[in-house]
Amino acid sequence: YTIKILLSLGLIFFLSGVLWGQNLDFPRKSPRASISYTIGYTAITINYSSPAVRAREIWGVLEPYDKVWRAGANEATTFEFGTDIVIEGKPLPAGKYSFFMIPRENGPWTAIFNKVADQWGAYEYDKSQDAIRVDAMVKDSDIEEEYLNYSIVKQGADAGYIRLGWGGKRIYIRFRVEVLDKAMANFDKALAKVSQENKWQIYLQGAELLMEFDGHGEEALDYAEKSTSLQGHFRNWWVRAQLEAELGDFVSAISSAEKAAAFGLSSDNEIYLQTYKKEISDKIMEWKKEQR
Repeated sequence: YTIKILLSLGLIFFLSGVLWGQNLDFPRKSPRASISYTIGYTAITINYSSPAVRAREIWGVLEPYDKVWRAGANEATTFEFGTDIVIEGKPLPAGKYSFFMIPRENGPWTAIFNKVADQWGAYEYDKSQDAIRVDAMVKDSDIEEEYLNYSIVKQGADAGYIRLGWGGKRIYIRFRVEVLDKAMANFDKALAKVSQENKWQIYLQGAELLMEFDGHGEEALDYAEKSTSLQGHFRNWWVRAQLEAELGDFVSAISSAEKAAAFGLSSDNEIYLQTYKKEISDKIMEWKKEQR
C-alpha cells in the first residue's frame, strides 16, 4: 500500500514537471501591438502589449501613483527612432529605448526613455540608465478605452505627438524632428542634376515644402515665381497664389489663381477638375472680399 502511494506521488510529480516544462502556446491576455509612422525623415516605431481594463480600477489602484509603470504589459514597451529627435524640448539620439511612466494623481506625469530596451516590465528598471525624463500632459475623458493603445499624430511637417489612451486617461507627449535642413540639401542636389525643362517641377516642390514651415513664406514665393517663369502649370500658379495671399498681396494672389484656373481648364486636367477647380474658385471670391 505504501509503495502504491509512493508510486502515485512520483507519477504526479513527474507529470507536473512535464507540464511545467512545456511552452504552452496560449493567447496572451494582453496582446502584442505595434505602430509605426514616419514624419519627415524620422521613422517612429512603438512596440507594446495592450492590457484590458476588465472592470478594474486602474489609476491609483492597479497602477499606483508615483511608481514606475511599464506603460503597457509583459515586456517593457519600446520606442525606436530612426533619427535624432526632440521630446518635449529635450534632445534624444536615434535608437531604441524602453519606455516607462510615473502616473501622478495631480499634474503632469513623468515619461521615461531608458537606454535598456530589452527588459521585462519594470522589474529590472534602472534609473541610472535613463536617457531622458520629460513631463507628459494628461487629460481625463468620459469615454473609457478598454484596451491600452498608442497612436502617433502628425501636427506639421516636423512635429507631432504620441498619444497613450487607457481607461479614462489620455496622455500626450510632443516631439519635433529635423526636416528642413536635410530637405533643402536634397533640393539643391536635385536642382543641380535635373534637366532645364524639368527645373520648374523642382522649384515647385521646394515652394510646397517651405509652405509648411512658418517664417519661410518669402523664400517659398521666390521658388514659386521661378517655377512659373520656367513653365506654366495650374499647380505652380496655384501655389504661388496661396503664398501671395499668405503675405497679404491679394491682388497678385487673385491674378495667379486665375492663371491657375486657366491652365487647369485648358489642359482638361482631371486632378484639377476633381480636386482644385472649386477650391480655387472659392478662394478667388474670398480674396476679392479681402480687398474691399
